[in-house]
This record gives sequence, C-alpha cells and structure tokens, in this order.
Amino acid sequence: MMRITAALEQQFSNWQRGVTLTDRHNQSAEDVADHQQDLIESVGGGSASLAAYLREQLGISTSEELNTLTLPRTIDHSEFRDPPFQLERELAAEWVDQVHPREASQALFWTICHLGWIEEGRLGEQLDEALLGSIGSGTEVGTNEAAVRNLLRRMGGLPHVRGKVSVLNDCPLSRAWWRGRLAEEAAASCNGSFDAETAHRVLHATNDAWARLVGDSVRRITVINHARVRSALIYQYRHCSREQEGVPAREMQDAIRLLARYGPALQFDLLDWPELVELSADAVVRAQTEATAAETSEGSGDTPE
Repeated sequence: MMRITAALEQQFSNWQRGVTLTDRHNQSAEDVADHQQDLIESVGGGSASLAAYLREQLGISTSEELNTLTLPRTIDHSEFRDPPFQLERELAAEWVDQVHPREASQALFWTICHLGWIEEGRLGEQLDEALLGSIGSGTEVGTNEAAVRNLLRRMGGLPHVRGKVSVLNDCPLSRAWWRGRLAEEAAASCNGSFDAETAHRVLHATNDAWARLVGDSVRRITVINHARVRSALIYQYRHCSREQEGVPAREMQDAIRLLARYGPALQFDLLDWPELVELSADAVVRAQTEATAAETSEGSGDTPE
C-alpha cells in the first residue's frame, strides 16, 4: 500500500470539502456545483476517466504504484452497494493479514483502494449505479450534492460530515472488513460458544443494527468496545441472519445502553464467560420489556376516553 502522508491527507480533505456544500472553504455554491459536475462526468466516462480524475484530485501521479488490497473478483454494482454475506466472508478471508485496524479506520486508505480497483476494472463499468446511486439506476437521490455524497461515502467515508463512524458504516467494502474483524474478535472471546462465521452472520444480519453498534462504539457507549462484552451480546443473537428476521436494531442498541450501566460497578475483565452471557441476556430481556411497555403506553394514549 502506498504511504499515506500528512500532505496526502490534507489533499484528500480539501478535495472532499471542495465537492460538498458543507464546510466548503469559502468557495461559492456555484464553484462547488462546478466541481460536483466534473466529478459526475468523470464517473460517466468510465473507469479510466474516473481513475484519472481521482489521481489528479489526490495529487497521485500516474507513475505511482498504489499497491492496494487484492479484490478477489469483479464486483457488480448491486453487490458493491450492499455486499451479500458470502462476498463479505470472501473479502474477510482475503484481507485478514493485509490490513491493520489503524489503516482501515482511515477514509483515505479505502479511497485509495477504490482508486486501484477502479483502475483494475474490478468495480465493472456501471460505476454510476455503484457509486452515485441515482444516475442511470432509476433510483432518485434528488441532487448532484446527494449523488456526490453517496460516492464519497461509498469509496471510503465522509469524515468531515459524518464523523469517524463514516468509514465503518458508509463504505460497503470497509464495512465488510470491519465486520469480519469484529467477528474474529468475538469468536476468540466467547469460550468456543460460536465461530467467526456465525458472528459475522449476526453482524451482517441488519445494516441498521450494525450502524447503531459502531455508532455507539465511537460516540457514546464505549463499553461495546470491550471485546468480551461485544461477544456476549453477539451470542444473544447467534441465530439471527439476514435471510431470517435479522437483528432488531433498536432492541440491540437499548441492550448495549443497559449493559453500559454495569460499567461503573463491574470490571468486565474479571467476569467469566457465563457471567457475561447472563448479564447480556438480562440486558436483552430488559430492552424487550421496555419496548413493550413503551408500545403499550403509546397505544393507551391513542385510545379515546
């Protein structure tokens, strides 16, 4: 992988800010609109056009080798935007020894990877459908601003708008790697209660649940960063998958919140696995009870007297 320098990071940030209306460095809205149109036209021109545009914007010469991660096969636009489970497992296996979490937490790292894959033709030629989300796909996003934000999020993340969670959730192939990584950690922390594939299937089951999990991990409820606590929570949903009912996203998030309340009184490192499973099971039951009570309260409030 090419070395990511402070200068390259600044170039990347300036480019992202220059094609979005949020924090546009004193550029006029008209200038941003022109930059957005240039980007969209480069996507419409195909792989060679977009790759040349990206190299120019990032200040990477055409002679510089990217040495990006290996993409095992070409990914079409439908798979790219929301990789199916088996593809995520393929990617996790391919990249297990190629990526360090420090690299994988950087939007620029994944953007450079996407540049390499585009040059190799690994994302196919329907780049507008894969990256923009509306042009040529029949799915309306409304404006060039929305289309450009889709591209920035999907190629690596949009940290100056979405924060640190963007690279973990908004970039589909980064998300696949992180799910695989957390699945391996969970399997190594569960006393043999499940394997990495089972954990990955749970994390893949519902994108909303994943978004809440990683969102809380970087914003508010840091207890979920404890590998054994996260593993115990995954254990509660070990039978879930996308093919069935998925993971109830709000319930899981509430269970995380309830688990966090034990933090000040307990040292999770000192608890054995059965105790962590019991705590997480209790948190899930309490989350379900609270949800039921809230629904009952709302229903009774709607009943005429």
